[in-house]
Amino acid sequence: MANLTITLNDQDKKDISSFCDQIGMTVSGLYNVFTKQVLREGRIPFEIKVDRPNRKTIRALKEGDKLINDPNAKSYTNVNDMMEALLK
Repeated sequence: MANLTITLNDQDKKDISSFCDQIGMTVSGLYNVFTKQVLREGRIPFEIKVDRPNRKTIRALKEGDKLINDPNAKSYTNVNDMMEALLK
């Protein structure tokens, strides 16, 4: 049997230990299950991704960037005026 040392921040260690206690498993057992699943499937057994904005959001962000740099862009001094213009 080999030993493996991992580094977690204190709160994560506390939280994962609590989770394992609730399901009747040790942290070591949890990582053994994870390792077996990785080896069996030949992949990380859950999705790891970076959330990316959709095209509509990207267009809105670009439009916002343009407006920030446009000295002629309409601006508002209070939320009520802005909301009134949005509802027109």
